[in-house]
Amino acid sequence: MNENESGTPFEDFLRSVLGDEAAAEAARALQAQGFDPASLPAEFSDPARMRAAMGQFQFLMNTTGGPVNWRLVEDGAKQAVYASGDPAPTATEAEAARQAMTVADLWLDAVTDFASGPVTRNVWSRVSWVENTIPTWKRICEPIALNVSRALSAALSEQFGQGGLEDSASLPDGMAAMLGKTQEMMPRLSAMMFSAQLARALGALAGESFGTYDTGIPLSDTSHAALLPHNVAQFADGLDAPFDEVRQFLAVREAAHRRLFASVPWLEGDLVRAVERYASQIAIDTEAISEAARSVDPSDPASVESALSGGVFALSMTPDQRRALTRLETMLALIEGWVEVVTARATLPYLPHADALREMMRRRRASGGPAEEILGTLMGLQMRPRQARGAAQIFSLVEADGGRDAREALWSHPDMVPSDTELATPDTFLTLRRAAAEEDADIDAALTSLLDGTLGWAEGLEPGDEAVAGSSDQEHQSEDTSPDDSDKHEAE
Repeated sequence: MNENESGTPFEDFLRSVLGDEAAAEAARALQAQGFDPASLPAEFSDPARMRAAMGQFQFLMNTTGGPVNWRLVEDGAKQAVYASGDPAPTATEAEAARQAMTVADLWLDAVTDFASGPVTRNVWSRVSWVENTIPTWKRICEPIALNVSRALSAALSEQFGQGGLEDSASLPDGMAAMLGKTQEMMPRLSAMMFSAQLARALGALAGESFGTYDTGIPLSDTSHAALLPHNVAQFADGLDAPFDEVRQFLAVREAAHRRLFASVPWLEGDLVRAVERYASQIAIDTEAISEAARSVDPSDPASVESALSGGVFALSMTPDQRRALTRLETMLALIEGWVEVVTARATLPYLPHADALREMMRRRRASGGPAEEILGTLMGLQMRPRQARGAAQIFSLVEADGGRDAREALWSHPDMVPSDTELATPDTFLTLRRAAAEEDADIDAALTSLLDGTLGWAEGLEPGDEAVAGSSDQEHQSEDTSPDDSDKHEAE
């Protein structure tokens, strides 16, 4: 079929993607396999709808130049927000939210040594949340998306041999050309799919976020704090607590998160490096791809969506990836545990429903949500409520034993924070840490003795005492032998 010939809307779509010759061959190959374009839903038979779809597809392909189409992500997330409703905060609401964040910092001054530092307090709508967090999502998601695209292209090439698609005599006429074109487009197609998935997740997360730390990772500069009044009101609706208390409690959590990241300079970098270590070794499970492909019914668009959500991008995790994810999960649990303890200390004297709100946040964390969807879909990461609870217990025990100075000292170095093993058994944390400290002290003492030459000497003796000790021994020996000598002289 040449460019002057008309065909079905579906054939027109194929020509726009593959070109005239390859599209004609691909159409014949699909028909030979039993595919009938007439069996497609009405959307594929409507020329106007197909032209709109082709235009949208070509636009997306032409504007996708990296591992993620961030224009698609931002626009898609905003559209989802607009569809669910996004009233702008009123001046009164904004002032009340800023006042709550100011009070939160005053309360935290009394319960933590981590200083507030310079802070800009923001009041956002849901769209503002999307706009202001996109830069951080770029930093988190691009390494993952890049390696998913790389791994997917490698898996596709592997499926058709090391020589790529040139040796395709066994394929039906036209299929080689279509697959070759598909391989060329795979990075952009992967970026589009990844972007659409991320846009949906961010749109949902914007509708539930209270501020910038709902994922445990700072989504804005650590000199900024934010509240979303309408999301706070939505959360408070139906709770057995006054709205003002709920807002103040969440403001304290936001301020506590910000202080922690602002006061522990290595923390944010540690989280991002864990993500990058994980992403660098992403590999695609080719068997999952084949299984998903076999489950697709071209005449049923729902089957395509089901296949994609059922593991077409299933990841085979390496030991290094498991270690990176374990580190990330552990750090997120520690952050949540510390924030929970500090928030409780700051709010209990002032908020009658502080304990109930603390338990409500635990339940919210356990039930999951859009944050877990993003982290779980992209990384296989699942926040473990048991770990976060164990972290809170450890920080409480350390504070009870050594005060808040000891509690904050756990953040002094990446090697000082509790490990995933210690989070599993928080009751034994202090005992094991003390035993380890005593062992280290013994080793240090032995090393010091080795270096200064006193290793093996009795207590109280110094290396310079050797000559004295020797002369003393000689004197004792002389004294011991003198009676014998006198006996000899008497005998003579």
